[in-house]
Amino acid sequence: MPTAIIRLLRYSLFLLLLFVLTACGTTQVSSEPSDETTSATNSSTSDTQTVTDDFGHELTIPVQPEKVFAPYQEDALTTLGVTPIAKYSVNGTVQTHLESALEDVPSFEMASGISPEALLELDPDLVIVSSHFLPTEQYDPLAKIAPVYLLDSSSTDWEQSLRTIAELLGKSDQVEQKMTDYSGTLEDAKTTIAQQEQQRETYIVFPGEKEFFIVGSDFLSGKVLYGELGLTPPNIATETPDNFTSMSLEMIPELGDSNLFVITPEGQTTEQVKTLLDTLPLWSDLPAVQNDRVFHVDTGHWINSGYMANLAVTEDVLAALTSTK
Repeated sequence: MPTAIIRLLRYSLFLLLLFVLTACGTTQVSSEPSDETTSATNSSTSDTQTVTDDFGHELTIPVQPEKVFAPYQEDALTTLGVTPIAKYSVNGTVQTHLESALEDVPSFEMASGISPEALLELDPDLVIVSSHFLPTEQYDPLAKIAPVYLLDSSSTDWEQSLRTIAELLGKSDQVEQKMTDYSGTLEDAKTTIAQQEQQRETYIVFPGEKEFFIVGSDFLSGKVLYGELGLTPPNIATETPDNFTSMSLEMIPELGDSNLFVITPEGQTTEQVKTLLDTLPLWSDLPAVQNDRVFHVDTGHWINSGYMANLAVTEDVLAALTSTK
């Protein structure tokens, strides 16, 4: 074969090889932006989640929100180690059982609800609020400012609320251990109380000038005292177990020598409540009063329901009943 043809064939093979190598190199370069694009898309997706609240509102929120506003849900936030950007307050009154954790958190006045202007100033990543504080017809103006997860106020299952909030905040892994700790603490308290306390009736009393209100046996702190600590509810507490039952002042003698946990209403002091009770003609004659079985407690956790609130109620009961002769 002539030398020129051999050289031409070699040159052609060289060009072919060069073309293949160049094409492969081009393919590798062009694939890298595709990988980066995919990674960016996955990152964007993994940073947010779409959730549906109790009223069917669909909202997109961060997987782990950092600026959370959850008025009157701070109990769950504190349980999960999350500090809100503002805390519930009514006329300057806050939930005192949470103050050791939230003392430095600014208060948010809720006496008139949540205004769009105030929410805009907070600029939260996520709002978690009960329909008790935000009627559904007022939802849209706030939802235009920040994602708002609306909880159904008719639900009294604080454990389920804790699980829901934990899921919203990316803290679901903490709940089981918290509930194990909770059950152990209350079981120990129940045993201690049973060893030292006679099985007398125990009332939870919300006092007023014209009537008392008795906390139901399956309502708020009533669930803790009667359902978890094993104390004996009076008949009146079982008449409307999931709410308050009114008691006229003429019925005060029926309180007898029971344990009386008297709740200080929001905005009042214990001294004001004591003064009110002392003005009632039948109060001072009660055996419970004469035998020091009246225990004044705070409305913040007694008219409440949650992990931290229930533990605070349990501490109050232990302090009161295990020191009673």
